[in-house]
Formats: sequence, structure tokens, C-alpha cells
Amino acid sequence: MPTYLTPSEANVLVDAIQASLPGMYATIAPSDRQEAFAAEANAILELVEPQHHMALFERLESIVLLTGGFERPLAANG
Repeated sequence: MPTYLTPSEANVLVDAIQASLPGMYATIAPSDRQEAFAAEANAILELVEPQHHMALFERLESIVLLTGGFERPLAANG
């Protein structure tokens, strides 16, 4: 039986991705940002029980929406 992350553990990883966004803007070409984020997001989703995917997906999607698809930085209060 597989071992999954708890929702709170997965949210810690999402927090880490969100905290690393300034570095992503500095090191990854604008045309590659969505793909880089998607790779990290998909890796986290694979570690979470399927029943928790939607809540985690919605949180990840909110980051994409707040950044306009990574066209602009995440607001300090985002």
C-alpha cells in the first residue's frame, strides 16, 4: 500500500514553491515558467492521495491565476 503525504505536508511543499517564485523569475525564461511550475506541481500531486487532489490543485491554480500565468510576480500579500 503506498504511503502518501498528508494534506498539511503537501501544503508545506506548495508554500515552498510559492516562496521560490522570485528565484524562478530570476533564473527561468518567461516562456518556460509555466512548464517548470507544472513539473513541480505534478510531482506534489503524485505524492498526495487522490481524494485530496482537488483541494491541492485549487491551491496551485490560485498561484497561477495570481501571477497571470507567471507573466507578473506574485504580490507580496498574495
